[in-house]
Amino acid sequence: MWMNRGTCAADGGSRTSVGMKRGAILVLLVASLSACKVGPNYSPPQLPMPDRFAWSDPDQDAPPLQPADWWTRFNDPTLNRLVQMASSENYDIRKAIAVIEQDRAALGVARSELFPDIVALASYTHERTPSGQVSTSGYQLGGTPYDVWIGALSMTWEIDLFGRVARAIEQASGDLQAAVDDWRYSLVTVRSEVATSYINIRVLQARIDALEQSVAAQEQLLRLISDQSAHGTITKSQLLQAQIDLEQAIAAVPPVQSALATEVASLAVMLGRTPDTMKGMLQHGGIPEPPDSVAVGIPSDLLRRRPDVRSAERSLAAATAAIGEATADLYPQISLTGHFGFGAGEFGQLFQWASRAYSIGPTVNWDFFNADRLRSIVNQNEAITRAALLTYEQTVITAIGEVEAGLVSFTLAAQQRNELEMALLRTHEIWSLAAEAWAAGVSDYQTVLTARQSVLTLEDTLAQTRGLAATSLVDLYRALGGGWSVDMMPRLAGDKEGDAS
Repeated sequence: MWMNRGTCAADGGSRTSVGMKRGAILVLLVASLSACKVGPNYSPPQLPMPDRFAWSDPDQDAPPLQPADWWTRFNDPTLNRLVQMASSENYDIRKAIAVIEQDRAALGVARSELFPDIVALASYTHERTPSGQVSTSGYQLGGTPYDVWIGALSMTWEIDLFGRVARAIEQASGDLQAAVDDWRYSLVTVRSEVATSYINIRVLQARIDALEQSVAAQEQLLRLISDQSAHGTITKSQLLQAQIDLEQAIAAVPPVQSALATEVASLAVMLGRTPDTMKGMLQHGGIPEPPDSVAVGIPSDLLRRRPDVRSAERSLAAATAAIGEATADLYPQISLTGHFGFGAGEFGQLFQWASRAYSIGPTVNWDFFNADRLRSIVNQNEAITRAALLTYEQTVITAIGEVEAGLVSFTLAAQQRNELEMALLRTHEIWSLAAEAWAAGVSDYQTVLTARQSVLTLEDTLAQTRGLAATSLVDLYRALGGGWSVDMMPRLAGDKEGDAS
């Protein structure tokens, strides 16, 4: 069960002496009963989990390597630098920290209700009342002006008899813990998005290189065919086809250049920068190479490793506590109120012991005439809690599905990459053989250019496949909840130390 019925305990206090003041007796009596908390007590839900992922091999059941800084496995210094920059400058991460600060302040407000609310009062008035006005003590006040000096302390202290304050603290604590895990999930998400964007940029740069070389090869082939056409050795339709091939090769470059500019702009936004500042960071480089295999652990690991799962569980705990807080409103609220101060008609007499005034006593507030409304609020919070439980269960199922999908995508993309690499080696061999045949005079140069064009086309396809293998690994690590560690905490306003790396 994820929650059970609340408990109330009343331990009898020791008997007081007859001479003890009534106010002190009341404080001790109420304090002895304050161990009661109405509403359900929370315990984490126990969900059935599969023993292992359906698409994993037995050797992948070990915990993943370097989950906190998985991007370093690509051995790319530029990627490491970009991830580090995003971790501190990304707006989503910074907003998540602001939410933590809000919830931490809310927890402080909730905890403050455990203590008396003491207010200092000071006033001076110069008064005159109409003739014939009589004070509460029977004195005639009318006609003559007089001064009133007051200095006092006023106290109100709610005795948490039915656990309303305690449940409010539980709720605020759950909200704060959920906010911390939301920040961690922002780290997971942003770091994976930065890595994916960077890989896409490298893929697009490699594709542009291949396409530009393809254009150069088509231009060389067109010149050769034009010479043959001038000598009448080929037909005009062959010449036209060569011109069409060149135009198509040229037309293929701008869309990729546009995609590159869009990807750079997107990465800049993730880093909290403008695109013009990115040029120096993204000089041409190779596509990051992922490792050949990755361990994924077992599904139950996701309950502690995925920050969104942890956040959903903490939100469920907070929602459960809200039921108890609402239930407590069905019962009387008992507060101890007190006042102590001095009052005098002259300032010199204000702090004399004879000028003292005080009062102390309990106040009971019980909104029993609105019991139906209060019960409806309890029912509303119970429905919210049931929805929070469903959200938690859905988050767990989604996490398992994302790992399964990421594992399959990475495995198949790596296989496709390996096959295309072998195909590229053979295509290079065909190109070399064609060049040797042309050099020996047993083949024409057009065959060489055609073989070279095949190499360039396959290099373009292979660049995309290498990028897919790399981004699939990024997606898999994101699904595994990689990109944070339990000792990581954000640097909050007012903190001397913190870790947002």
